[in-house]
Amino acid sequence: MNIQKRIKSLRTESGLRQSELGKAVGVSAQVISNIERGYTKPSTELVNQCAKYFGVPADYLLGRTTEKYSTTEQKEAPALSAKIKDRMDQLQLNPSDLITKSEISEDSFEDIMTGTVIPGIDVAGRLSKALDTSIDYLVGNSEYSCAIASEDEQDIILRYRQLSKKGKRIFLGMMEKMEEEKTE
Repeated sequence: MNIQKRIKSLRTESGLRQSELGKAVGVSAQVISNIERGYTKPSTELVNQCAKYFGVPADYLLGRTTEKYSTTEQKEAPALSAKIKDRMDQLQLNPSDLITKSEISEDSFEDIMTGTVIPGIDVAGRLSKALDTSIDYLVGNSEYSCAIASEDEQDIILRYRQLSKKGKRIFLGMMEKMEEEKTE
């Protein structure tokens, strides 16, 4: 896919008109139209502005990579890779298993784990599914690594949240009793 198709694809996925993208990156709608139709090649500055606006690397726009990841601040990347590593340890997954399950390239996996890049929503979604967790956990918006796997689990969680403090203690006591009976 070439640059004009990638810009158009990102623009339409975002629900933007050419004029809205043009305004956001400092050019006219006509310039965006000309780029999307292949009549004009964007300047390096415009490629960088579009990449920053859409949160993708300029290499993605230029067709040098197929991954829609973006460079991250150094403080965020180690936390993401640590969460991935912790979850891999919990599930006893090795890197090659995770790469296979998530259908990402080895290079992308290495970039994510070394903190060079943070995955876009498409790769983060595949990683979270392969790790049986949520994207929120991976990016640090939730401290809980468990993903809800069924409607029954969701019902239990929603009902638990509605219980009083005393009801929650009783519920947890019942769960512990069930665990003890299970091991006997």
